[in-house]
Amino acid sequence: MRIVIIGNGIAGVTTARRIRELDDSADVQIITSEPYHFYFRPKLPGLIAGELELDDVLAFPADWYASKRIDVRLSTTVASVDPAAHTLTLDAGETVEWDKLIVASGANAFVPPIPGVDLDGVFSVRSAGDALALREWARNRKEAVVIGGGLLGLESARGLCHSGLDVTVLEFADWLLPRQLDEDGAALLQRAVEKIGMTILTSAHTETIEGSGSVTGVTLKEGRTIPAEAVVVSTGIRSAISFLEGSGIATDRAVIVDEGMRTSAPDVYAVGDVAEFEGVTWGIVPVAIDQAEVAARFATGDESEPYIPVPPSNTLKITGIHVFSSGESACGPEGCVEYVLSDESAGLYRKVVLQDGIIVGAIVIGSRTGVRELGTMIERGLDVGRHGDALVTETFDFKAALG
Repeated sequence: MRIVIIGNGIAGVTTARRIRELDDSADVQIITSEPYHFYFRPKLPGLIAGELELDDVLAFPADWYASKRIDVRLSTTVASVDPAAHTLTLDAGETVEWDKLIVASGANAFVPPIPGVDLDGVFSVRSAGDALALREWARNRKEAVVIGGGLLGLESARGLCHSGLDVTVLEFADWLLPRQLDEDGAALLQRAVEKIGMTILTSAHTETIEGSGSVTGVTLKEGRTIPAEAVVVSTGIRSAISFLEGSGIATDRAVIVDEGMRTSAPDVYAVGDVAEFEGVTWGIVPVAIDQAEVAARFATGDESEPYIPVPPSNTLKITGIHVFSSGESACGPEGCVEYVLSDESAGLYRKVVLQDGIIVGAIVIGSRTGVRELGTMIERGLDVGRHGDALVTETFDFKAALG
């Protein structure tokens, strides 16, 4: 059986590895437009800062793929897919046949149509190539602006700060990481992040990027212009599905999949940032890994354990600060209780959200204590109301609470 995987990110490579473990006889091939083997995207800011080189971010040595008998075609772009013929066509015109196809093409950076976004010195950082290009441009420059205060935006800002630039981060929302954090937790994180030297402006609406040929600054809606010799646009991602146009495979914002990661076309699956299950595309690593496991099993004939989504947990490290969030970040309906511990001098923020005693959400900033157990509690929907505010202390016995 010939299984072709489009994309060599965490979803694609995890799927390939699991297929090899499940089926020693399968012919497994990965096709990717990347010129590099799979690397850890969270390490890209280290490339920007010059703390790491390309070899430091690669997940596996080149001979690992040969040892697993996974054929990887780098710098190769898929132009179209024909599910009926069980073929795909490459940009160069070559036709590739497959028995099973896994779409793991990930996502591209979303760059809004801001006037001036095409100037020299304006970057988005989604790939290792992007990070290396930004690092080269930033040499001997003094000021930078990062548009977007999400994880990658803040980490890109840290990398530029480490390179010696004065960096301003512009966040459109009222606080940082609004999908993961509440306002108080985000405020504590912002103050901690600003201590490393960057400036953060929230509720900041970018109007134009200034310059003639090369970027010179960013003007906000309020009229203020912030000088910049480099600009990073970090305003989200969009699933990479353009090559599926005309294939007949059902898409919305991403490729629509069922509980087996199956698309609307027989023998075609989708996983990770390019997969939409029950109307949601999470775009985070834990979900990509879970979906890759399911796709590998279904593609090799084991359909006994379908995909069951769980409340996704985000375990991040932002400018050296540990950040964990899972489930609901704030109270909603009646019967909801919040317990909070905030110690800014220690850089610590802990919060749990209970609904009728059942834990439905948690935030932890500045600590790793209990985060894995909190994630499991939320996943299981445990009734922990009897513990009250002890749940937010560093000394709480999480393992005992899990039974």
